[in-house]
Amino acid sequence: MGRLTPADALPGLGAVGTPRNGRGVGTMETMMTKRIGQPKQSGNARAAKARTAAPRGRQRPQTKKQIAVSLLQRSKGASIAEMQRAMGWQAHSVRGFLAATVKKMPGVILVSEKAENGPRRYRVEAAGA
Repeated sequence: MGRLTPADALPGLGAVGTPRNGRGVGTMETMMTKRIGQPKQSGNARAAKARTAAPRGRQRPQTKKQIAVSLLQRSKGASIAEMQRAMGWQAHSVRGFLAATVKKMPGVILVSEKAENGPRRYRVEAAGA
């Protein structure tokens, strides 16, 4: 028996880890400099492209926070079930939103009211009102 070469130890690989079919992955330098697909754009170029691509006068979709606050600003306020349907959240997420986000909004007071025959309703009022 002779000495084992790396090629014999790993039957599918040739010298220095290249496949025996001759189509190696190349050197580290070619892997680092090879461009695949579209060239990357800088952050400023992407922002400029986004500004020119967006049609003027078109509004962004409302965030879930904006939807919830608009429901709470109504005179009758909103129940947890209404906010669940509007935002697609579960009840514990709506309650957490009320406790963590709405209560900490500056200049806003969260008011909770329970009617005798109906769900608890929440609404927001200005702090000075």
